[in-house]
Amino acid sequence: MGRLFLIVLLALIIYFSIKSFFKPAKKPAPKPKYKKEAEPETEMVQDPECGIYLDPSQALSVRRYGKTYYFCSEECREKFLSKLKRGEEK
Repeated sequence: MGRLFLIVLLALIIYFSIKSFFKPAKKPAPKPKYKKEAEPETEMVQDPECGIYLDPSQALSVRRYGKTYYFCSEECREKFLSKLKRGEEK
């Protein structure tokens, strides 16, 4: 009975050794890739009337006194232009 046990044990050891030898090695799992927040391609500009920041490509603009002013809406642009006419802002 003891010999049979040793033979079975030896056969199992040989079987698992051969099986692990022919088994392909596991590759390490790839690291998860986290997306970085997209940085704006252009610098944001501030509306001089209401103070919000916006993308200049999507804003209304007016060029006065050699400087370009950007606005979020037609209403802000009109308020700013009326102040310029009255001489309040430059």
